[in-house]
Amino acid sequence: MSKIIIFGECMVELSAIAEQTYQQTFAGDSYNTAVYLKRCNPRQQVSYWSTVGSDTLSEQLLINISQENIATELVLNSPDKTLGLYMISTDEQGERSFAYWRSDSAARQSVKLLLNKGGIELLSDCDYLFFSGISLAILSEQDKQSLLDLLSQLRQQHGCKIIFDPNYRPLLWSSVEQARIWTDKAYALADIAFPGCDDHRVLYGHDNVTDVHRHVQALGVNEIVIKNGAQGVQIFQDGQHSIVPVQQVANVVDTTSAGDAFNGGYLAARFAGHSVQSSASFAAQIAAYVIGHKGAIVPAETMKPFLEVNTL
Repeated sequence: MSKIIIFGECMVELSAIAEQTYQQTFAGDSYNTAVYLKRCNPRQQVSYWSTVGSDTLSEQLLINISQENIATELVLNSPDKTLGLYMISTDEQGERSFAYWRSDSAARQSVKLLLNKGGIELLSDCDYLFFSGISLAILSEQDKQSLLDLLSQLRQQHGCKIIFDPNYRPLLWSSVEQARIWTDKAYALADIAFPGCDDHRVLYGHDNVTDVHRHVQALGVNEIVIKNGAQGVQIFQDGQHSIVPVQQVANVVDTTSAGDAFNGGYLAARFAGHSVQSSASFAAQIAAYVIGHKGAIVPAETMKPFLEVNTL
């Protein structure tokens, strides 16, 4: 069985459930992807690489990760930092707004701490490594380069396949130009990529799927899964082009982790041996289910009946 390492930041999520009342959970784009991947394909080995503090919330997060049957051997410990936090509110159409407290989070030390503890040897048994533009953006410039150097070594020396979702968040970058430079460097290392048309429109000025595909393909990515909202998913692999429609959702409750759920579902299906077309179709089902519920991660018991029917 192959192993995937997912790198990034998991934060404390405060989600409004009533006026001045919030529910506390844990979420973050990379962690959401890890959870949905593991739930959809329980046989898949999934390990999360991040950093937490030594406080009660960090201990609760470790318990949460373990309860999702995700390995924690790469969840490192910072003696003087703790988790980032974000507060999320959604309007009547399910669209979200955020407030963040993450500028000094423990996860920003993840690359440095890993290098201090053994570096690439701690990652060398993985077959796939997933990261996002958010995973990259929270790091210092030096650590950004160190991360990409590690991924390059993993790919060249150990045959690890790199998976990247640009997931552009303007507030995490000093400028569009900085984000564009590092996103291109990440694409150039990726074997599988999940570009979104909305991200590319803001980041590169691309107005259509063709422009997105040409840009990412030119950087050497073989499997390109372009997410384009209600317009569906377009996949380019080995010179083949596929279009997969997405499921229309009558009651959109919360779009917070639609893309993360799609990524997790897609990878779960691909690792189970499905084609890119059937994987995208399955992923669209997962994303449609998730946005019909509140919060980034649907409670496991709530989601269980759905997964029992929608199996790989």
